Amino acid sequence: MSQVRGCHLIGSVPLPDTETVLRQCTSALPHRLKRIPDGETGFRNLFTTWQSLMFHVSPELCVKFEYNRPVPAGEFSQQQVDEGIEKLEKAAPLDTGYDKVGIESYGVFKKLKDEGVIAKDTRFQVSMATPPNVLSPFVEAPFQARVEPLYQDALYRSMRTLQEKIPHQDLAIQIDLAVDTAFWDGFPWFKPWFGDGNMDKIKAYIVDYTVRMIGQVDKDVDVLIHNCYGDMEHRHWIEPISLASVTERGLRIFEKTPHNIDGFHVPVPKSAMDNLEKYLEPLKQLIPKFKEHNTDLYLGVIHYNDRAATDKMIAAAKNVLDYPFGVATECGMGRTPPEEIKDILQLSCEVSEPVF
Repeated sequence: MSQVRGCHLIGSVPLPDTETVLRQCTSALPHRLKRIPDGETGFRNLFTTWQSLMFHVSPELCVKFEYNRPVPAGEFSQQQVDEGIEKLEKAAPLDTGYDKVGIESYGVFKKLKDEGVIAKDTRFQVSMATPPNVLSPFVEAPFQARVEPLYQDALYRSMRTLQEKIPHQDLAIQIDLAVDTAFWDGFPWFKPWFGDGNMDKIKAYIVDYTVRMIGQVDKDVDVLIHNCYGDMEHRHWIEPISLASVTERGLRIFEKTPHNIDGFHVPVPKSAMDNLEKYLEPLKQLIPKFKEHNTDLYLGVIHYNDRAATDKMIAAAKNVLDYPFGVATECGMGRTPPEEIKDILQLSCEVSEPVF
């Protein structure tokens, strides 16, 4: 029967600052974290919202963003699009800031590691989303195709700088796939600027840019994939009936990846409670790849104030999967009330075993 080994933190943890996150999570999850993020505290706590700031030099291409609402579409002439892109290109090169905040937080991580607060084998995790998770919610649709290569270049520069400044044995990069999942499943709120409405082309494009992003990571830096169905008012964009889509995409990524996949996270929502084994069944197709890559599988089974749901999900996973797994929440905790964090960490610890 599968073991439940270790815990995974997706990215955001709503605590006051990096040091508080690192100290509290390490203390609450002893010997259970192979990797730990800085919590994406402060202005970074709502996933990629902070990334939208870099486009403000060209206001016309910025959407009128409304939190947890469909993005209203604007209408633009070709001249307006050309002028907006020109303005963006003439400004300083786009700067994601992932490298700056990551390097700063790593300094805190290293201090605590040197003090023995953080285990010597734990890596510092930087979670970075693919371009659609920034462009789709924050850039007007007519501009997205032309902004994509500009943002992609900025993202890759950040990835390179992180790897130049942080020792590779201490670093893990997680790639977040959220809007990508909405594209993959044809969710109508998010329409891709690529593929011309053809789902085969859309899926191929998603795999290609994900694999390119993975390819920016050096071989001795860990790579993880976080598969997400979004979070709007603690609900998913789509309530998946199974992990078939995540598995299909995962198989294609594993087939093409130039880098080992060291971690793979999937959500297990409460909407699947009456169908857990069928929900998890597709994931069995990925187990040969997990074994080949020695991938750490993390299941998002931790549900605040519902130990019974978590236990039921773990039992189902043990029955279905002939592979060890760790536990996590379904998504990052940026929207979670801070007072719930202690109990979430405690539950994660209680249902898992140490990894070292």
